[in-house]
Amino acid sequence: EGFTQEHWASLFVLLKFPKGTDLKTATLDMFLDASDIVVTDLAKVKDLQARAVAEMTIREAFDELVKWGIDASFSLLEHNDCNGKTVPLIKEWKEVLTQVGDHQSVLQAMKDSPYFQKFLTEAEEWDRKLSTLGMGLNDLNSVQRKWLYLEPIFGRGALPHEQARFKRVDDDFRAVQFEIRSDSRVVSFASIPNVCEKLTKMIDQLDKCQKALSDFLEQKRSKFPRFYF
Repeated sequence: EGFTQEHWASLFVLLKFPKGTDLKTATLDMFLDASDIVVTDLAKVKDLQARAVAEMTIREAFDELVKWGIDASFSLLEHNDCNGKTVPLIKEWKEVLTQVGDHQSVLQAMKDSPYFQKFLTEAEEWDRKLSTLGMGLNDLNSVQRKWLYLEPIFGRGALPHEQARFKRVDDDFRAVQFEIRSDSRVVSFASIPNVCEKLTKMIDQLDKCQKALSDFLEQKRSKFPRFYF
């Protein structure tokens, strides 16, 4: 089970079949004549069988990963900001983040197989994509939540001295969201140039906007304590 042309070729060499033998030319008599070799090299035959089954399992897992990459898409909703402009936002975060985490776990389990080496190039590409998705989507989730809270405040002109900072984040956030809307496949998010670095900076800048707002409100509380509970 799981034997490919490569595995059959390795078996024919092990059994000392004539050079050039393939599945079409191999006969039952050839296998019977090689019975002594099978007994002598039984461990090698079993290892070849184990390799074939393991590689088939890994290949099937990669096929599932490729299918997920083709099919999985973000669920988006059209959000109206405080000025009536539409911004696409991601919903159903839990499902997407769970899928990414599950695929990372499967990929790590495949790496532990002693027969993983032939899939190394393909694995490195998926490892990069899933790592970007794992970190980037968690950060984007945080940015989206912070933006939803702050946009109605800063979008109406509050805290003029922080307007430039928020505007930069607002522009960058909208740019990422429109990129996602143009290609809503989850895996395509990993191809947005420097997306993780951008999101890290957005979080930092939004935190500074949040702190400025908190400081402003605290000043108001100290001046007008009876208006706050």
